[in-house]
Amino acid sequence: AAFGKHGQVLWAVTKCGNLLAFRTDPSMMNMLRGQSDDNDASPSTSSSAAAVIALANKQLSQQPTLCVKVPGGAAAWQIIVSRNGKYILINSADCSLRLFDVEELSEVFDDVSSSSSGQKKRKANDDNGMSDDDDNANNYTRNADIKPRFVFQDNISKAPWASCDFSGDGEYVCGGCNSYPQPGDNYKLFLWNCITGELVDQLTGPVSSLYSLSCHPTRPFIAVGTSDGLVDVWGARLDWVAFAPDFQALQQNELYEEEEDEFDVVVGCE
Repeated sequence: AAFGKHGQVLWAVTKCGNLLAFRTDPSMMNMLRGQSDDNDASPSTSSSAAAVIALANKQLSQQPTLCVKVPGGAAAWQIIVSRNGKYILINSADCSLRLFDVEELSEVFDDVSSSSSGQKKRKANDDNGMSDDDDNANNYTRNADIKPRFVFQDNISKAPWASCDFSGDGEYVCGGCNSYPQPGDNYKLFLWNCITGELVDQLTGPVSSLYSLSCHPTRPFIAVGTSDGLVDVWGARLDWVAFAPDFQALQQNELYEEEEDEFDVVVGCE
């Protein structure tokens, strides 16, 4: 699960391949802060315990406002919301990363919330008021058929994604996978553009397995946790040709044997 940009919406994915949206109630947030509904000062210990019990009971009755069936119906084990709040990335068991547009989801989500609020107001105006059963009946879930904006895959190896994340500005998606079917060989990083869906770059790591990755919030760096106990930090590629026109990049390190007098400087003497 992951909160939206402003914390008003909670997004979650299930093993059945469903994307769920929950509206966080203001009273629930006050309870989490240790405050009462009437914005009083910090409650006592007994009132805090009562608030926790009330919150637990409320969570049991909380129903998702929106349910989106992820295409393929594969189990989802990771959900990421971009820092700018524009995109949602779902890592599924079918070796796919699916990118959803929050604005498109919010249009349906807001329509459901407004219609539900209208029903509650009409019920409140009845002579008999609103019962608990009526309140639970209004917490229905709207099923929506919304397709992902892009679906990212490793088209060659079809390897499952071990981890994924958004760049700090939310413009790129980074996915990491291990070699398949021989894990432990090396890992790969893929970078896609969120606007065009184009594969921007592909990086090959050292001989180790990738466990998790995270993008720097403000810098173009990617931290990768690996099986060899090290954290690999990837950065932007430097154009060394600008410093040395005859520079040639090597695919891997080469052992250079220096001759005895290659770099010796002989100073002439009279």
